[in-house]
Amino acid sequence: MRDVLSATQAAAVLGCGPQKVRERIRIGEWPGKVIPKAKTKKKSDTYEVNLYELAKHFHISEDEIRRRLAEKKGWKRVNL
Repeated sequence: MRDVLSATQAAAVLGCGPQKVRERIRIGEWPGKVIPKAKTKKKSDTYEVNLYELAKHFHISEDEIRRRLAEKKGWKRVNL
């Protein structure tokens, strides 16, 4: 069971853009962590959001988060 969401997945749940999620995580307004590109060896930083922290912060149930992810295009089947 995976309980870590990407910025894109968190944006789909919240109904906003991934850039807004990344900005809010970076300044500490929303739960999540920044993984530096040097550590991941990718071209840019990676952003991760814990599903349970997201649910707590926005007062959304875990099941509702899973439902929202499942209904979004490209995430028809989500095993979290």
